[in-house]
Amino acid sequence: MTTKMNKLALAIGALVMAGGAMAQSTATDTGTANATVIVPITIAATETLEFGTIVAAAGTVTVAAADGARTNSVPALSAGTQEGTVRAGTFTVGGQEDYTYSITLPVNGDVTLGDGATGTIAIDDFTVAGTGVTGAVGARVGVLTDGEVVLSVGAKLTVAALQAAGAYTGTYDVTVAYN
Repeated sequence: MTTKMNKLALAIGALVMAGGAMAQSTATDTGTANATVIVPITIAATETLEFGTIVAAAGTVTVAAADGARTNSVPALSAGTQEGTVRAGTFTVGGQEDYTYSITLPVNGDVTLGDGATGTIAIDDFTVAGTGVTGAVGARVGVLTDGEVVLSVGAKLTVAALQAAGAYTGTYDVTVAYN
């Protein structure tokens, strides 16, 4: 029995020593964590999109984003005081210098102008232009050169043959987001 006890004591001692040896085989190191915080992207409307004065007749009036020029298939009053204001809408986009961002314009059928009574006019085919803006419809992107850029927005107004006379107004959204 003494031999058995000695063997048992040796076995227990070996297990204790093996357990201690395992505890000594671990290691710890310290990692580094980093974060870069940038300024949030912003957008502010600065000029309204203006189609000018037109005569009720079936057709369209388009204001180009690039230069604010108007083309139309409905009678529009000539340049001068009766033409009214014609211009592309403008927005100032601010954010982190040299970062890219996406531009989302309204979808066709989502925007109408109203006269406050019963008349509405649809606005479609929104376009955008600006320094560093590239891409096709639905995939427009820009670069925040110097941390700020100006976007110009144009669109097409579709007038009905018997459009009610009046002053029409409405709103539209332009969304920007970092890529």
